[in-house]
Amino acid sequence: MSDERRDWLAKQLAAAAVRLGVTIDGEPVRGSYDRTLAVRTSGPAWLRVTAQEPQWARGEYWDGIATATGAPFDAVPMPRHLHSAEWADGGQVVRADLLTLVDEPAVGSSLVLDHPVDLPDTWWAALRAGLDALRAATGTERRVLRPEELTEAIRARFGIEIDAGRVEWEVAHGDLHFGNLTGPRLTILDWEYWGWAPAGYDAAVLACSAVLQPDIAARVRAEFADVLGTYSGAVAQLAAAEKYLRLVDIGAHPEVAEPVRRLADVVVRERFA
Repeated sequence: MSDERRDWLAKQLAAAAVRLGVTIDGEPVRGSYDRTLAVRTSGPAWLRVTAQEPQWARGEYWDGIATATGAPFDAVPMPRHLHSAEWADGGQVVRADLLTLVDEPAVGSSLVLDHPVDLPDTWWAALRAGLDALRAATGTERRVLRPEELTEAIRARFGIEIDAGRVEWEVAHGDLHFGNLTGPRLTILDWEYWGWAPAGYDAAVLACSAVLQPDIAARVRAEFADVLGTYSGAVAQLAAAEKYLRLVDIGAHPEVAEPVRRLADVVVRERFA
């Protein structure tokens, strides 16, 4: 992102604080690829802004944070949505979301966990319970993936045909990497993408995000063995691997290319050969 774009987004953050009646009280934090800018505010609360061209400023990837509310989200450890605002500026639609503040640090700093971590058993239990609660959010049409997109992506990347009729679907966070999880007390952050996905998709993405930390990746697989060990879980693992290999394709996180491909090769050999 250009310095001009970053400066413009910073101005939108200041405008958002005025619109939502809060005072900025900290240094702004940039999201992945400078898509978002967020900051601590009075309240205390957390203010986040993003901007898109009008044709993209709608639908599933636009209002996820504001729609992840009520039952069953009340049983999920996550920030609570307080207010939102939208406005147009410079040919873009700007969206601001105000959330309850989370003081706990994220376990990771990016899409890939690049250092060892020691998380207590209570953390893993809370993660499992939160994702189990999320599955009850069935009254939505939001989708992380669509069946036809899933089938084509796996065919194009791995050269195999999946039996779409055998794939079970459940509501998922959709971007469950260690940069979106706090510790040692768990909070699940960044709910932009939640919606329907193959059963086990969140666990599969989390395992891919930990691929450089084999002990943690193994713990993910052990904690979610019941879902990852199903046909749907195998499909979910290929979908997660495809997601990370797409990042590699655009030059992001090349260090995960080989371990993610090895993970996918094992799944293909064991479930689809």
